Amino acid sequence: MLKTILFDLDGTLLPMDLHHFLTNYFGRLTKSCAHVLDPEALHKHIWASTEAMIRDNRPDKTNQQVFLEDFVPRFNLPAEELMPLFDNFYNGEFGELICCTFPTPLSRQICLELVGKGYQLVLATNPIFPDAATAHRMRWAGINDIPWALVTTYEHCHYCKPNPNYYKEILEKVGANPEETLMVGNDTKEDLVAGKLGIKTYLVTDNLINHGNSSHDADFEGRLEDFMEFVRKLPKVK
Repeated sequence: MLKTILFDLDGTLLPMDLHHFLTNYFGRLTKSCAHVLDPEALHKHIWASTEAMIRDNRPDKTNQQVFLEDFVPRFNLPAEELMPLFDNFYNGEFGELICCTFPTPLSRQICLELVGKGYQLVLATNPIFPDAATAHRMRWAGINDIPWALVTTYEHCHYCKPNPNYYKEILEKVGANPEETLMVGNDTKEDLVAGKLGIKTYLVTDNLINHGNSSHDADFEGRLEDFMEFVRKLPKVK
């Protein structure tokens, strides 16, 4: 019997065209820092350090630590001067990127239905963003006041998707068994890899990211409205 539901955010509970969102995100971020940092170089270095963070598999380093260790030395500025540029962006202008998303009331309805039935919920968004950026996106999706057992951000996680250790760490933190857990997401690589641990998977197809030749097939598949019906049929947790 299922007891814990993991949700992806971008493209799942928060509908969006990821390419369109990222294009606007980088455009706004690099422009906001252009008085100090060259926009083209900044874009390149953020991608490189993000890739380093995704590849890293050390359990004693948070994603934030890995990112900063790779990112800061790329510039002739100390972290104390560099990072406030990003803090200001995430606490301010990042919030305007809601225009690149398509929030739906279904997301909140789904979460409330599951909470009412006693399920433990985890917001399993790829932890490559800081707390502030994740809080914005949760508000856009209308799920910021849901009683999440865990929200994964780069300050607190040690792995990224599609590393199976990302899901293993979640299970350990919330005390969940894989056979009693369902991962809901829209990415055939990043989300379906949870199946390697024995976690059931539901592939949401509204904003599908299909990498092809997935190493694991989804146990269930459908649009977000189909998942709402799936949730309505779930029993209450004993």
